[in-house]
Amino acid sequence: MLDASLSSRDYASTWGKIQKTLCENVAVVLVIASSGHNLVRKKREWIIPPKPLKENVDYTRKEFIAKIRSDLKETKGLQYSLEGIGANKYPFNVFVVDPHTGFIRVTRQLDREEIDAYNLSGIATYTNGGQAEKQIDVRIKVIDENDNAPVFAVMEAGEVNELSPRGTSVMKVTATDADEPGNKNSQIAYSIVDQQPPGDMFSISKDGIVRVKSSALDRETADQYTLTVKGQDLNGEPGGHSATSTVVINVQDVNDNLPTLEKVEYEGSIEENTEGVEVMRISTEDLDLEASENWEAVFDIVRGNEAGYFSIKTDTATNEGILMLDKAVDYEDVKNLDLGLIVKNKVPQYDGSTEFSGIDIGLGGSGGTFGTSGTFTQGGTTYKTYPIKINVKNQPEGPSFDPKVKAIPVSEERSSVNINEVITRYTAIDGDTGKVAENVRYAKGSDPDNWFTIDPKTADIKLNKMPDRESPYLINGTYYAKVLCFTEDMPAKTATGTIAIQVEDFNDHCPTLTSQIQTLCIPDDAVIVNAKDEDFFPNGSPFTFEIIPEGTQGKWQVEHYNDTAAILRAKETLWPGLYEVTFVVKDQQGQACPEPEKVTVQVCTCDEGEMCGDRGNTKKGAELGPAGIGLLFLGLLLLLLFLLLLLFCGCGEAAGFTEMPWDTKSHLINYRTEGQGENTEVPLLNIPPQVDGGVQIRHQDLGCIWTILLFKVIASAGR
Repeated sequence: MLDASLSSRDYASTWGKIQKTLCENVAVVLVIASSGHNLVRKKREWIIPPKPLKENVDYTRKEFIAKIRSDLKETKGLQYSLEGIGANKYPFNVFVVDPHTGFIRVTRQLDREEIDAYNLSGIATYTNGGQAEKQIDVRIKVIDENDNAPVFAVMEAGEVNELSPRGTSVMKVTATDADEPGNKNSQIAYSIVDQQPPGDMFSISKDGIVRVKSSALDRETADQYTLTVKGQDLNGEPGGHSATSTVVINVQDVNDNLPTLEKVEYEGSIEENTEGVEVMRISTEDLDLEASENWEAVFDIVRGNEAGYFSIKTDTATNEGILMLDKAVDYEDVKNLDLGLIVKNKVPQYDGSTEFSGIDIGLGGSGGTFGTSGTFTQGGTTYKTYPIKINVKNQPEGPSFDPKVKAIPVSEERSSVNINEVITRYTAIDGDTGKVAENVRYAKGSDPDNWFTIDPKTADIKLNKMPDRESPYLINGTYYAKVLCFTEDMPAKTATGTIAIQVEDFNDHCPTLTSQIQTLCIPDDAVIVNAKDEDFFPNGSPFTFEIIPEGTQGKWQVEHYNDTAAILRAKETLWPGLYEVTFVVKDQQGQACPEPEKVTVQVCTCDEGEMCGDRGNTKKGAELGPAGIGLLFLGLLLLLLFLLLLLFCGCGEAAGFTEMPWDTKSHLINYRTEGQGENTEVPLLNIPPQVDGGVQIRHQDLGCIWTILLFKVIASAGR
């Protein structure tokens, strides 16, 4: 414990010394315990020096800056020591203590930026090394002094658009100060001390924000500014430390300059009948940043190109306009053309209010209006129009066919066509003179079915074959082919013409029936017969139908149905079977085929819409109709009758054969044939029991005769 054997007078004297010591910037660490006038031993309390040490002040000559003392010192020998950073830890021995007196001294000047507070422990030990007291905390705070100037970091260049309004924020400048944060020693205020190029275009706030001061920034005048910025601590008050740094600001380009052309008007020439060639190149001037969208030019032809002869594109490398001739011009139609051209940028012109994006390109001046003094307004922007005069040069005209398509009527009638004769002459015309072209040759361009030949010098056209209107190469009765004309100069000029051979139809076909078999279901009494003819009008339909009674089975009549068909109607009741009807079918010119047309009408009963021809193809199940059942019973009766007749033949006594009294050679017929019998009708026989010869025929013989006759009937029916 600290020494507590002090009287009240000693206590007051001691406290006065302590106050004096504190006033001399010496930190004294004491442990004092008091209880009225009588001091008793209590737990020690350590007092931190009320006045911290200033950095950069020499306290080394002070006898002590603090003192530690134990109340055990009067009776026992003690030694004092310090532990902690600045004592027995790096940095070593900044603070030392007298082991006998407990006076703490500082060995060098302090630097707050190195260590702003030292937390030490005071230890009291016996001479034998034993610890006499609990460790005492000794905290020494270092008071900051403004001993550091601001330091600027490396800053990237700032950017700002030209023509930016006043107050536009450009960038923030920052510097650091190593002094204690939170007080004026480290509080930095900024200012601009120089601008290059001069012009007072920028300002800076105390907190380091650089802003546009003048809205007259022009990249075309100065595209970069260098500012010298000063940072001063103590918030800019006098006496503070300062530092300077340079700040670079790049001025960004906006489209504040419209492109212009190097000439106020242009003139060029083209050759007629030429296309896909470059007419001229038009140079531009633009003060905006080269190779940017603000600089890249876009050209529009706003006048004189209604026929679409020209187009213009931009050479992105040189920013030139390339005027192209896309469509051939005929000198005889157009001698010269006057174009109106405007030029603008790929992006709209900057108006100072917003930043634009995208492309506003007009084609052919659509949506624009012409003003006075050669101007054109589009999208709210007025552009200067540049006149371009284009002169068309006349060229020697090549040959051409007139008409482009030559019609040649021919007949397919052999008697009226001679393939050795010239059917037409198709010559080309000289475009310059309007006369028949000279020094040219002719050839076939296309001839799908090899119908004609053409004389290479005279252009006379002859037929190779007889024309056929029914040829598949005809289109609506016309055969199309191409004829070529070549000039004999170099390079040769060519012309192409078309011949249209119109084949006049000849009545070389007769009308025929489309079907030779018709089906008629009872009780219907009519069918429709159709005819066709390969000829065309007027040698084809409408047809007339006439019935030839000779060769026609049954009675029929013909009624008109349409131009190519007639109704064949029965005039009497028809029974199932086949009926052949013979026709004469005539075309519009009354021509008929040499042989009559025949149609076979199959008449039958049809069940539930079933046609006669479908019966043989229809497969029915295992069922018998009424007719089948009747035939089955008839067969059973015949079998029974056959057995009875055999019974009659076998009864009675045997007797020899008696010759027939009449000649039977003409009645016995050999039926061992594979074909169908000639007749299936059985006559009724009346055999008398007695003949003229007086021969009596017995009843047994009569039964056998009936049996033989029955077999004949069955055999005939089977065939």
